[in-house]
Amino acid sequence: MLRKLLPDFIPREPIPKRLETERLILRKIAYDDAEQFFILEKNSYPEHLEPYSPLRLEPASDNEGIAIMRQAILESEYRWDDGFDYRFLVTTKPDRNIIGQIGVTNVIRGVSQSAYVGYWISREQVNQGFATEALERILRFGFEDLRLHRMTLWIMPENLASLRVAEKLGLRFEGVAERALFLGGKWQDTRIYAITSEEWAERNT
Repeated sequence: MLRKLLPDFIPREPIPKRLETERLILRKIAYDDAEQFFILEKNSYPEHLEPYSPLRLEPASDNEGIAIMRQAILESEYRWDDGFDYRFLVTTKPDRNIIGQIGVTNVIRGVSQSAYVGYWISREQVNQGFATEALERILRFGFEDLRLHRMTLWIMPENLASLRVAEKLGLRFEGVAERALFLGGKWQDTRIYAITSEEWAERNT
């Protein structure tokens, strides 16, 4: 019944697993990426990702960390198939090196037709415009392929680099959610940025 009532929000089929920009390829994360992606995340976590990340137990060894990453990738596969999360690795052209991750997550259909966007770029590759380039492409994926109505970013006030990305792309600032997320070991405020399909269509006409 809902598909008949909201035909404009039915996702395109097949949903693309590979997206391109001028300098990047965003591709669906795969089981075989576990080792390389674990090492990238491990090297980027201290002082770069840690302040903005949920609490986690450090693996006792790299082998254990890779096994945990493989399990996380399998779970992301299920969520992709169920239409809840769409996670991509950010890789550079032409070498295909993995430099981060971006995803459309917590997709809510029904009367909401909305989702969140999250991303990170490795410590060595920041300040080169890669996050902006990847985010602009993932917004197009969300609106034109997933056919969502609204996409939202929650960004901590201290995360100046991510704030600049949202503002550079002209996302609408909606306010501050006080003590909304438990990150970096404490409850943190988050700044909320959003864009709707109407706004996206207007800027692309």
